[in-house]
Amino acid sequence: MNAPEMLARLRTPQVDGLVLRLRTLTPLYTGGIGQLGDQVHPSNLLGGIRHLSCLVARTLGDAGFEGAVWGNPGRGEQKAKAKQVALRWDTSALVRVSLPETVRVPKAGGGESRWFFNSAFEGELGLQLARRGISDAHWQILTLALAIQIRHGSFGAKDQFGLGVLAVADGAQPFAAPLDLGREPDKALPATAGQLNLLRHAFGRLRFRIAPGQRPSFNRSTALHLALATRATLRNALRALANAPDAEKNRLTALRHQMLGKLNQAGSAVNVSAAYATAEGIELRLAVALKPEDAAERSEVMNAFATAAGSIDGLIDRLGYRVDGRIAWEFGGRHVKARAAWLNQLAGV
Repeated sequence: MNAPEMLARLRTPQVDGLVLRLRTLTPLYTGGIGQLGDQVHPSNLLGGIRHLSCLVARTLGDAGFEGAVWGNPGRGEQKAKAKQVALRWDTSALVRVSLPETVRVPKAGGGESRWFFNSAFEGELGLQLARRGISDAHWQILTLALAIQIRHGSFGAKDQFGLGVLAVADGAQPFAAPLDLGREPDKALPATAGQLNLLRHAFGRLRFRIAPGQRPSFNRSTALHLALATRATLRNALRALANAPDAEKNRLTALRHQMLGKLNQAGSAVNVSAAYATAEGIELRLAVALKPEDAAERSEVMNAFATAAGSIDGLIDRLGYRVDGRIAWEFGGRHVKARAAWLNQLAGV
């Protein structure tokens, strides 16, 4: 083997795993130093896959998945273990694009909020997951989670940027195997803080139509504006009425911050993607982690979000679009007795 062949082999290791070709539905953004978005950071993308795959494992009651697949740093008498999966992105076909510097979204009570952007990447990219010492069962969970992330979630930076929605390139075959429906866990998993599973999550889609008499353009600014208006509406859905008692206002303020974040205090549990075009029209995705420990508050959040779509139109009037129906939700809490079937449904297998 000559030197160039050896170098090529080192760059593309011959290992068992998965190779996918993906395309961006919204630009891909992974932040970086200064949050400039000047390159794609694989560590950011790997962390997102780890997070969702562990949620899937917890949903199935597999307590050993995270340590076996993603390793651990070693604590006390526990020996450190390296992760058993590696990720490689081929970004050579991506093109860096400039995002709108500022997106202004009207506030329901007057005024406006401003959101700032810089750059991200569009186009096709390749993903290689290298499988090392992973069991068949754990590899199945990992690939199923990846399919769910592609179909319902996003990659890269979350929250207000709303970017990183990817799709499998045209013509690709399903890469995840369905779970055996005869192996449902016997008991519901404990819903403890920091150990959420997908039963405490909801995935939604919201579509937009062109308003009568309008001929709007659809560009990156519009895509971000539709998303940020949706996010603002969900946030407003958790505000108390002006005449509510102070105790109720304080309770809803705490709940709103828990679900949609507060600067320097809490991150958002609601991810709203930028809007993107499909064969059926313009849509966006929502992924919600229901953080409250109280079941009544989780129901309150879902009920508030379910009825919020009708309030978005007032924030997008000048764009020439209208909300097309209600948000279509997939809520994990409805599938406690059929978790494997629901995960298969989310993954499209």
